[in-house]
Amino acid sequence: MNPFQGLREYERSSPWPEKTPISIRLKDGLSITLTIPNFGVAARTDDQVGSNATLTRVALAHAAFKSALQPEAALDDSFFKTCVAEVNVIKLFFPDITSEAVLIVFTAWLAFACAMDDVIETLDLGDRELVLWDSIQLLIPTPDTSLQRSESLAPEAKDKRVQALARALLDHCTRYLSPKSADAFFNAVCRVLEAHAAEVGFLQGRNNDSFAEYLSVRSRTIALSPFFEVIKAEYLAEPDWDFNDAWLGLQDEVSRAAGLQNDLIGLLRDIEDGEQLNAVVILMRGFRGYDANRLDRNILARCVSMVAAEHNASAARCFERMTELHRAAQNSPGSSVERVEKVARHIIMMCETHLRWCSSSKRYRLEIAVDENYTSPSSSAPNTPATTAAFPSGEAQSLESCASQSRETQAHPEQAVVHSAGIFHGLPSYPDTPECRNLTALVTGATGLSGYHMVKVLAALPQRWRKIYCLSSRAPPPNFFEDLGEGSSRVEHLAVNFLDDPSEIAQRLREKIVEHVLHPRATSWISGQTPRNWRLSTRNTENMFNNFIAALQLTSLRPRRFMLQTGSKHYAFYLGPAFLPAFESDPRVLLDRNFYYEQEDALNVARPSYIVGAVRDGTLNHLIGFGIYAAVQAFLGEPIAFPGDYHAWDREQVQSTGMLNAYFEEWLVLTGKTANEAFNIHDGQSFTWGRLWPYLASWYQAEWLPPAEEEDKYRSVKLPCPTTPRGYGPQATLRSTFSLLEWSLQPRVEEAWKDLAKRHGLVLDPFDDRYRARIFSFSDSAVIGDAPMTTSVRKAREFGFFGTVDSYRSIFDTFHDLARLKLIPAPAVKEFTA
Repeated sequence: MNPFQGLREYERSSPWPEKTPISIRLKDGLSITLTIPNFGVAARTDDQVGSNATLTRVALAHAAFKSALQPEAALDDSFFKTCVAEVNVIKLFFPDITSEAVLIVFTAWLAFACAMDDVIETLDLGDRELVLWDSIQLLIPTPDTSLQRSESLAPEAKDKRVQALARALLDHCTRYLSPKSADAFFNAVCRVLEAHAAEVGFLQGRNNDSFAEYLSVRSRTIALSPFFEVIKAEYLAEPDWDFNDAWLGLQDEVSRAAGLQNDLIGLLRDIEDGEQLNAVVILMRGFRGYDANRLDRNILARCVSMVAAEHNASAARCFERMTELHRAAQNSPGSSVERVEKVARHIIMMCETHLRWCSSSKRYRLEIAVDENYTSPSSSAPNTPATTAAFPSGEAQSLESCASQSRETQAHPEQAVVHSAGIFHGLPSYPDTPECRNLTALVTGATGLSGYHMVKVLAALPQRWRKIYCLSSRAPPPNFFEDLGEGSSRVEHLAVNFLDDPSEIAQRLREKIVEHVLHPRATSWISGQTPRNWRLSTRNTENMFNNFIAALQLTSLRPRRFMLQTGSKHYAFYLGPAFLPAFESDPRVLLDRNFYYEQEDALNVARPSYIVGAVRDGTLNHLIGFGIYAAVQAFLGEPIAFPGDYHAWDREQVQSTGMLNAYFEEWLVLTGKTANEAFNIHDGQSFTWGRLWPYLASWYQAEWLPPAEEEDKYRSVKLPCPTTPRGYGPQATLRSTFSLLEWSLQPRVEEAWKDLAKRHGLVLDPFDDRYRARIFSFSDSAVIGDAPMTTSVRKAREFGFFGTVDSYRSIFDTFHDLARLKLIPAPAVKEFTA
């Protein structure tokens, strides 16, 4: 019989985490909701796991280590089962790590930490502190100067058990680690031991129940830092260490979250056992709600809520730390975003995998209530998310130490779970049900500004979207698949010209798309040209749309939902003042032919405003012109003047960030009640050019000028349509002192751009006659005019979408993205400041 039968592999279902609330109900009706970065880690179910040679060697090495620690334990029938269970725990913690040496060391550290806890709990407080410092001195004879042994301690401890464990750990792990990794590992081990010594201060009453001090200690005694330091030493390159403070920030947040998970889940056991070192217990003592003879249930619930909120705040900050590391890698010469994100993923994943481990342990005496519809429990503690959610299912059996988990649904459809992703907040969560798994999408216009952001959102969600077909007439640019990361493996491009005959398009679809398409999305192209070109574009776009629909009808593909993105041109702002804010129910404006109206019936429709985003081939982007203008003016040492008047400076003109549009549009097709409805979508906040202009100047380190005050400097053009879109009131007047298109015609501007292009390796020539008018006229259309351009998102809010993003921050990030794509020079400022 194979003594290592039961070894298990784990895998994550997503390359990037989603904020997911997990509801855990303890005994006596006490419940908590913890929000975690969720990768969907689950056990593999294939038959080859048990025969994995690497895991078998790890288990053999671990058995040798444990038998050296406790020779008598090796004679027990359960010895090898325990070894297997501990190897499985490490694979659960770190499913992406395959290094045999690293897994051996990690499993040894787990066993050491558990054995050390068992020993020191049997010691008197004075002896406990002493044996820990003796072990530190054994592991590192001259440790970091920040580790200070108290002079009041005796020279040497009488109990040598922890020292023996430490000596075995030292001998074992130095066989497998490089000197660099070994130094990092044992320094981190010593900090864990020092934190255990510091716990004695709490037990002796020297810390006055300071919650902040306890959190500092708890984030170290949870014993995750040795794992993290080895991962960094093994997988980071030298330039990645230049921002080690950011790494330590992420490690601290993950460790704090894991420590509070232990405290919350083990709370009732700790209370029953009289354990004092628990965050909830320390808070309760501060509120005078707990002593040896009395437990105030109201104060208990309040303190549980406060600790859960502290955990959730740390979990949320993990996402911010990930963003900080990503940006640091981008801006550090020699660093690699891919490498940094891989290491950060190993670390942040512990928020999820540690919770799975500790919440399934029999010794915690609890049950987990999981709501697969991501809706709210009937009662929730204050200051915690009101909704529960499930870990992804898929484990065939639990770990050796796992108890069975109960699942129940508590549905309150009037409440919803929202989460943040980087700068985007209030994003929806989705149920882990068959209707939201293994979906397929068709994205037309996928290389354009809107289409590519949709592809990026879907590609980052492998558990939901198993295949994404990208349809466009142009081949994708070089960065198309690179920027999708791991999600690119599920993305396939099809070269399709929608002006071709429907039968030809249908044949292309039949050749490539053999699976049932669940959620295709049609993205409409919006022209920003003159009315004459607008009508020409209208005919082409209408033909493309009709050809696509006709082609689908010639295939066996039966889409579940169509989503069509049009735009705020639906409200005819380009013809003059419209109703403000524009509602989806406003009557159609028939002053000019609008092909949107002919396409929108019986479809899901999204109507964004000016779109904020960056793609290599998308020159119909108002921000490109502003970036070029700001960079050249800064290069020439001249101020960034505003072309329009004070009406244009102060008018509200909402912006629509491409990624937020994509999050919204995914929600639109996955939400049953939104079928065949039209929605406005924008960033969810007010925006004016008068607010952006000082930002723009500061980003490029230039001076800026507000609109001219002298009336004689303006030229005026009244829009030619005699009637306004709203049907009453005066027509709009376009007043400007210059235009960006005129500015671009100056020879000195072109010469300055040539110098900038050479210096920054830019690939875009905006002064090429093919692009000049397209780029600068579109920018002019945004900043010249006196009528506000505001659409209402009240309907989206009523239906349950609450996503929002800071437009100014989004524009700042977009300028950097455009620079990364070599379209404009990068802003001089690297970090956004509100």
